[in-house]
Amino acid sequence: MTEPAAPVLLFDKDGRMFILHEPAVADELIDSVDEFVEGYDGRGRLVRAYGKPGQVSLAVVAMETHGKELRSRVARYYSIFATRHPTRTPPHEADLAAFICAVAEDWVEE
Repeated sequence: MTEPAAPVLLFDKDGRMFILHEPAVADELIDSVDEFVEGYDGRGRLVRAYGKPGQVSLAVVAMETHGKELRSRVARYYSIFATRHPTRTPPHEADLAAFICAVAEDWVEE
């Protein structure tokens, strides 16, 4: 399995976004594979969780980038969960990796 590139953007079923700056410590931060429904690594590749509770790891499951889907997820997050921060808008970097890094740096824990 291919290790994800940092940072990893994770989304739960409600569309909340979580940032994992160190994918290698996923087992310390993710209790169950059911905690999120979608994730993207620092290159925009689709990431999935696997393993038993308490021993969760992340792996890249598709080598192609999913920029359109990722940008859509991030835009949805900003429109729903970052609304109490009126100046918050998703980053606008054209390069996907730069966009992901900008999102990770801009993220505000709700």
